[in-house]
Amino acid sequence: MKVESTASRPSVFRVPSRHAVVLLLTAIAVCLVLQVGLTLAPARAQDTAGGGTEGVFAIAGQVTPETYGLYLVDVRRGTICLYQYLPSTRKLKLMAARTFLFDRQVENYNTEPDPREIKKLVAEQKPLGGPPTSP
Repeated sequence: MKVESTASRPSVFRVPSRHAVVLLLTAIAVCLVLQVGLTLAPARAQDTAGGGTEGVFAIAGQVTPETYGLYLVDVRRGTICLYQYLPSTRKLKLMAARTFLFDRQVENYNTEPDPREIKKLVAEQKPLGGPPTSP
């Protein structure tokens, strides 16, 4: 029985060395990390400032159990509008509009518990918890 050596005849498939496999897997991992980093980075023309941003924001939401609408907030002018979508007429109807400039100056209106009660509770709990945290 004659055993032929596989080294003497050409092979269709070559088995890569361990170093080549490690290098290839490392390159794939680096590409994946770079791709994830690029997709998580904010777009250059996109505003990422957040809450104090000036502009107009449109938020869709439920108005009644059966209908939906559009809440429009104009930060620069300090107004909010509510438009209800009426499916029967396929139109938007202005339901409410108001300024909130003065609303933001009221500190305690129609709230429970009263903010002074919360302040008192926080003051009572500070000795138990440790160092106070700043708001």
